[in-house]
Amino acid sequence: MKKRMRQKIPKFHSKKGMSLVELVVGITIIVIVFSSTLSAMTQGFTDTLYNAQVNKTAAEGGSLNELMMEAAIRKELTSKSDVEALFTNGQPNADNTIDAAAKSFMSDIEYVPAAAFPKANVANQYTIYTDVGQPVEGTASNVKGIEIQTLVTSIKGTLLNRSFVAYTSQS
Repeated sequence: MKKRMRQKIPKFHSKKGMSLVELVVGITIIVIVFSSTLSAMTQGFTDTLYNAQVNKTAAEGGSLNELMMEAAIRKELTSKSDVEALFTNGQPNADNTIDAAAKSFMSDIEYVPAAAFPKANVANQYTIYTDVGQPVEGTASNVKGIEIQTLVTSIKGTLLNRSFVAYTSQS
C-alpha cells in the first residue's frame, strides 16, 4: 500500500532548475534592495556636500572678521571720529585699512553704512558700528569700541559674524 501511495503523489522536485517566476521574483528583490541602498548613499553624499559648503562659508566669514578686527587693532582707533575719518560720503577712503583687509580676503565684499545694514541683494557685505559698549566682566562699567559685522552668503542663507574692537583710550 505504501508503494502505491508514493507512486500517486506527484513529485515537485524539478531537476531543470529555477522557474521563470522564481527568477523574476529574485531579480525584483535584488533591484529593490540595490535601489534603496543607492538612494541612501546618494542622499548621504548630497548632505555631506551641502554641509561642507555651509561650513566653508562660515569659516570664510569668521576669517574675514578676524582680518578686519586685526586691521582695526593695528589702526589704534581712539574714538568715533577716528572711525569716521576712514570714510568719505559713507564710502571707505583709499587709506582705509579695514576695508583693504576685507577686500584682500574677499574681493566682492561691499561696505554698507550701519543705517542700511543689511542691504538686500548684496551677497557679501559688512558694516561698522561705532561707540558700541561691551560690559566688563565682574564690573558695572562698559568698554567702548567698534563692532564689525559681516554677512556672507552660503547655500543655506546668510551667515552673520560679529567682532568687537575696543578703542585704545577709554574716556
